[in-house]
Amino acid sequence: MTRTIKQNEYYHGVVIPLVTSGLLDVGYELSKSETHRFLKGKFLKVEIIDESTWSYKTAEGSTKELTTIEFKKFIDEIQRWSIVYLSTYIPDPREEFNK
Repeated sequence: MTRTIKQNEYYHGVVIPLVTSGLLDVGYELSKSETHRFLKGKFLKVEIIDESTWSYKTAEGSTKELTTIEFKKFIDEIQRWSIVYLSTYIPDPREEFNK
């Protein structure tokens, strides 16, 4: 099963804005879409083979193709990284949606 609508809403409504703000606090001014691309590049890297050179290239993965479990792991990694490197706490979905 691919990510849920609620997971997607949480990611775009809570995670992305908080990471964007945290990045701004440490000197990186990114839009929300740039933050999304940054996070995909950081946490969803995939290696592909360039058949013309038979070498590996790194590309960013897609959140659209993640299962619900993979998407949760993706967000968990962002939460851990965000607290360590941005001093930004990202609440769990239950914390955010049960207010």
